[in-house]
Amino acid sequence: MQYTIKAVGGGADIHLKGRLTFAEAGNFPKVLAELDKVGKAHWDIRLGELAFIDSTGMSLFVHIYDSANAAGTKVVIHDATGPVREALDRAAFQTLFEFR
Repeated sequence: MQYTIKAVGGGADIHLKGRLTFAEAGNFPKVLAELDKVGKAHWDIRLGELAFIDSTGMSLFVHIYDSANAAGTKVVIHDATGPVREALDRAAFQTLFEFR
């Protein structure tokens, strides 16, 4: 998994690229720590370049949801397609996040 986090308008723009799997789980605390340093108005997560996600990878989104919920941050998932969108839909993440 490759990622970038940029502060934008009181919130953050997060791009995830590659594969989000068990092998990348060690990076999750780093991602969450970086999100804690940016604005809390909104977090826009862009998944257009994310090719695959497994159940461990989806746990990152659960942690993001918990952090966002505690801070009153709106999270929007952008451009999820193919197997990534199918996995997120099966996990009913549309009940936690807005998808665009």
